[in-house]
Amino acid sequence: MDINKWNFDKKIATKITIFFVLAFDISYFLNLLSNPLSSYGLKENLNYAFGPFLAAIIVSYLYKVPLKLKPFSETSWIRKIEFIGLGIFLIGSFVGTIKSGHTNYSLIIFGIILALIYTLLEELGWRVFLGNELSKYSFLTIFLISTVLWFFWHYSFRDENLMANPLQFLGLIAGGSAGMAQFYRQTKSWMIVALTHAVISVNLPTLIIFLVVTIGLLKFHETKIKKANTNS
Repeated sequence: MDINKWNFDKKIATKITIFFVLAFDISYFLNLLSNPLSSYGLKENLNYAFGPFLAAIIVSYLYKVPLKLKPFSETSWIRKIEFIGLGIFLIGSFVGTIKSGHTNYSLIIFGIILALIYTLLEELGWRVFLGNELSKYSFLTIFLISTVLWFFWHYSFRDENLMANPLQFLGLIAGGSAGMAQFYRQTKSWMIVALTHAVISVNLPTLIIFLVVTIGLLKFHETKIKKANTNS
C-alpha cells in the first residue's frame, strides 16, 4: 500500500513539474513576441496566458487525462452563480472603464472580453489543472503549491508589479491562490475562478460585490444541502 501511494505521489509530482516547466518556457518565449494590442491602447497580452493554458493541455494529453474545456458548469446551481458573476464582471468593468474617461464603446467591450479570455486561459492551468491533480490532498497543499508555482511563473515575463515589489506581490498571489483554490474545490467551475481573477483587476467596488454575492450564494447552497440531509 505504501509503495502504491508513493508511486501515485511521484507521478503527480512529475506531472506538475512538467506542467510548470512548460508553462514557464512557453510564456517566456511567447513574451519575446511583440504585443499587437498595444497600438490600440490595450495592455492585455495573451502570450502570457498561453503558457499555463497550453501546458495543461499538453500534460493532460501526454498522461491521457481528460481535461474538459467547458467554461460553464453542467450543474444548475453552479451555472446560476457563473452567470450572475459574469453579469457583475461585465457591468462593473463597463461602468468603471467609462468613469475613467474612456468613450470608445467598441474598444471597451473588446477589452473586457479580452480580459476574460486571458483569465480563462491562465486559470485553466493554475486552478483547474492543479486543482484536479491535487484534489485528494489538503487545501493547504493546494494553496502552497499553486502559490509558489504561480509566483515564480510571473518571472517568465518579468511582471512589472512583481519586479517592483516581490514581497508585496507574493502576498497578493497568496491571497488570490487561497480564494480561487477554495472556490474551485467547492464548485469545480473554470468560469468562477476566471471571473474571480478578472474582477481583481477591475475596481474595488466590483470585486467586493462579486465576492459578497459569490460567497453568499455558495453559503446559501451549502446551508440548503445541510438542511436537506438533516431532514432526510
